[in-house]
Amino acid sequence: MTEPKKTARTKLVLRPGWEREALSSPGVKELVAKRTGELLHRAITDAPRRGHGALPWNAIKRNLEAYLRLDHHGWFGNVVIEDDPKVRHAMLQERGFTSPRGRRVKGRRYLKGALLKMRVR
Repeated sequence: MTEPKKTARTKLVLRPGWEREALSSPGVKELVAKRTGELLHRAITDAPRRGHGALPWNAIKRNLEAYLRLDHHGWFGNVVIEDDPKVRHAMLQERGFTSPRGRRVKGRRYLKGALLKMRVR
Protein backbone atom coordinates (compact mmCIF):
# COMPACT_ATOMS: atom_id res chain seq x y z
CA MET A 1 0.00 0.00 0.00
CA THR A 2 1.34 3.47 -0.85
CA GLU A 3 1.42 6.31 1.62
CA PRO A 4 -0.50 9.47 0.76
CA LYS A 5 1.68 12.36 -0.44
CA LYS A 6 2.38 15.02 2.14
CA THR A 7 2.23 18.59 0.96
CA ALA A 8 3.82 21.55 2.63
CA ARG A 9 1.54 24.48 3.18
CA THR A 10 2.76 28.01 3.69
CA LYS A 11 0.75 30.97 4.77
CA LEU A 12 1.83 34.29 3.27
CA VAL A 13 0.80 37.35 5.23
CA LEU A 14 1.40 40.75 3.69
CA ARG A 15 1.38 43.66 6.07
CA PRO A 16 0.87 47.26 4.99
CA GLY A 17 4.27 48.70 4.05
CA TRP A 18 5.90 45.35 3.20
CA GLU A 19 7.24 46.80 -0.05
CA ARG A 20 9.15 49.50 1.79
CA GLU A 21 10.68 46.94 4.13
CA ALA A 22 11.69 44.64 1.25
CA LEU A 23 13.00 47.38 -1.05
CA SER A 24 15.10 48.95 1.73
CA SER A 25 17.14 45.80 2.34
CA PRO A 26 20.91 45.58 1.68
CA GLY A 27 20.40 42.91 -0.99
CA VAL A 28 18.23 45.27 -3.01
CA LYS A 29 20.89 47.99 -2.66
CA GLU A 30 23.52 45.64 -4.14
CA LEU A 31 21.23 44.70 -7.02
CA VAL A 32 20.32 48.32 -7.79
CA ALA A 33 24.01 49.31 -7.60
CA LYS A 34 24.94 46.56 -10.05
CA ARG A 35 22.23 47.45 -12.58
CA THR A 36 22.91 51.20 -12.28
CA GLY A 37 26.61 50.56 -12.91
CA GLU A 38 25.77 48.48 -15.98
CA LEU A 39 23.51 51.25 -17.28
CA LEU A 40 26.27 53.83 -16.74
CA HIS A 41 28.75 51.61 -18.58
CA ARG A 42 26.38 51.18 -21.55
CA ALA A 43 25.67 54.92 -21.69
CA ILE A 44 29.40 55.72 -21.67
CA THR A 45 30.09 53.06 -24.29
CA ASP A 46 27.33 54.28 -26.61
CA ALA A 47 28.03 58.01 -26.15
CA PRO A 48 29.39 59.84 -29.19
CA ARG A 49 33.06 60.77 -29.00
CA ARG A 50 35.74 62.41 -31.04
CA GLY A 51 37.87 60.36 -33.37
CA HIS A 52 41.26 61.00 -31.78
CA GLY A 53 42.67 59.42 -28.63
CA ALA A 54 42.73 62.54 -26.44
CA LEU A 55 39.98 62.86 -23.86
CA PRO A 56 39.01 66.53 -23.44
CA TRP A 57 37.73 68.02 -20.18
CA ASN A 58 34.20 68.24 -21.51
CA ALA A 59 33.95 64.68 -22.87
CA ILE A 60 30.60 63.02 -22.23
CA LYS A 61 32.45 60.07 -20.71
CA ARG A 62 33.78 62.30 -17.95
CA ASN A 63 30.44 63.90 -17.25
CA LEU A 64 28.21 60.86 -16.70
CA GLU A 65 27.91 59.65 -13.10
CA ALA A 66 25.81 57.10 -11.24
CA TYR A 67 24.60 57.31 -7.67
CA LEU A 68 22.32 55.40 -5.32
CA ARG A 69 19.78 56.87 -2.96
CA LEU A 70 17.42 55.55 -0.33
CA ASP A 71 14.06 57.25 0.00
CA HIS A 72 10.82 56.24 1.67
CA HIS A 73 10.02 53.78 -1.17
CA GLY A 74 13.39 51.98 -1.14
CA TRP A 75 16.69 52.07 -3.05
CA PHE A 76 16.90 53.60 -6.49
CA GLY A 77 19.76 54.42 -8.85
CA ASN A 78 20.25 57.43 -11.07
CA VAL A 79 22.60 58.19 -13.91
CA VAL A 80 23.35 61.91 -13.80
CA ILE A 81 24.31 63.71 -16.96
CA GLU A 82 26.67 66.65 -16.74
CA ASP A 83 26.36 68.09 -13.30
CA ASP A 84 28.55 70.99 -14.49
CA PRO A 85 26.41 73.67 -16.18
CA LYS A 86 29.35 74.72 -18.40
CA VAL A 87 29.22 71.37 -20.15
CA ARG A 88 25.81 70.82 -21.65
CA HIS A 89 26.52 69.05 -24.89
CA ALA A 90 25.63 65.54 -23.68
CA MET A 91 21.94 66.39 -23.57
CA LEU A 92 22.23 68.28 -26.85
CA GLN A 93 23.75 65.16 -28.42
CA GLU A 94 20.92 63.06 -26.96
CA ARG A 95 17.92 65.20 -27.87
CA GLY A 96 19.21 67.21 -30.83
CA PHE A 97 19.47 70.95 -31.24
CA THR A 98 19.15 73.83 -33.66
CA SER A 99 22.44 75.26 -34.89
CA PRO A 100 23.11 79.00 -34.80
CA ARG A 101 22.39 79.06 -38.54
CA GLY A 102 18.92 77.63 -37.93
CA ARG A 103 19.61 74.08 -39.13
CA ARG A 104 18.09 71.29 -37.02
CA VAL A 105 20.64 68.70 -35.87
CA LYS A 106 19.11 65.31 -35.13
CA GLY A 107 19.82 63.73 -31.72
CA ARG A 108 21.74 60.49 -31.42
CA ARG A 109 19.59 58.96 -28.64
CA TYR A 110 22.49 57.10 -27.03
CA LEU A 111 20.94 57.28 -23.55
CA LYS A 112 17.61 55.93 -24.78
CA GLY A 113 19.50 53.12 -26.52
CA ALA A 114 21.29 52.23 -23.27
CA LEU A 115 17.96 52.14 -21.41
CA LEU A 116 16.40 49.95 -24.11
CA LYS A 117 19.31 47.50 -23.88
CA MET A 118 18.91 47.30 -20.09
CA ARG A 119 15.16 46.71 -20.02
CA VAL A 120 13.77 43.45 -18.66
CA ARG A 121 12.24 41.26 -21.33
